[in-house]
Amino acid sequence: MRISKKSHGEVTVITISGKMMIDAKSTDLHKYIKDLIDKNQTKIVIDLGKVTWFASVGLGAILASYTSLKNAGGNLKLARSTRKIRSVLFFTQLIKVLEDYETVKEAVDSF
Repeated sequence: MRISKKSHGEVTVITISGKMMIDAKSTDLHKYIKDLIDKNQTKIVIDLGKVTWFASVGLGAILASYTSLKNAGGNLKLARSTRKIRSVLFFTQLIKVLEDYETVKEAVDSF
């Protein structure tokens, strides 16, 4: 799993590429988000369009990141979720909690 970021004004877009599965890198997402919170970057969009594999640890990292951002007065939104990720969000009913947008632009503009 690789993480990259771009700023869009006050919103930080994090792009995840590769596999979000049981390994140290998948749990790095939450640490990465916490570092952004420490820098007062609390409006985050996670672009999931390049994720090739998604396991429960990936979902856990996203939920932990969402909780940390909410506790810091921020918010986390998802963009370009793959079909597999969307099915997990619907099955777990997390689609009611995590806002998911078709495009990064829509997610950024929603702030």
